[in-house]
Amino acid sequence: MNNGIDLDDLPGARARARAGRRALVKPKPVLQRRIHRPEIRRIPNLPEAWGEPSRLTSFFRSCAEHLVVALKFTLLLTLGAATVVGIVYGGYLLIGAVVTWAFDAAVGLLDWLLSGIQFLAKSAIEFVFALLVGAVEFIFAGIAWVVGSIINAIIDLFVFLVESIIGLIVGILTFIFDAIVSIVVFILELLLGLLIIVVIASLVALLSPILFPLALLYLAYISIF
Repeated sequence: MNNGIDLDDLPGARARARAGRRALVKPKPVLQRRIHRPEIRRIPNLPEAWGEPSRLTSFFRSCAEHLVVALKFTLLLTLGAATVVGIVYGGYLLIGAVVTWAFDAAVGLLDWLLSGIQFLAKSAIEFVFALLVGAVEFIFAGIAWVVGSIINAIIDLFVFLVESIIGLIVGILTFIFDAIVSIVVFILELLLGLLIIVVIASLVALLSPILFPLALLYLAYISIF
């Protein structure tokens, strides 16, 4: 039965090696690999077990190994917990951001709707007010135009009557003045004509003793020549 014990590892193997039978001795690395085998540790007189560490060293080594495993487990647990916490916290932040965005979007939409309704109401009120003001202004403008037209018509009629009366009076006075002037001029012309006739007659009467012989001589000259 092979229980893991090699005959060359027994104390007699070294003697055989010293006697020149070195082929029966295993190399040192093979011996080092066999030191920590459980089967070899059960034989305290084996040469390979002489270099075995003490139980205190093994205890501290085992504690160190368990500590390393505990540290690895703690590190993995910490990393897992941190990952879970990060995922949960990130999800919480993401959900909070989505909720905040949705709330802000709803508030913005509501504000936009209220602003639109307010703008439409304000525009409607301003349109109705402008329409009323325009209608009132149009009515007042129409009344003012009618009143102004009536006043202008009355003024124009009064001015026309005054101008007509003044023109009639001026025409009558001008006619009378022209008639008087015409009569005066006619009388003066008549008197001047009579005066000229009288003067001519007087000159003819005065110069008749001279003019008649001259006239006769002139007629005789014309007849002869």
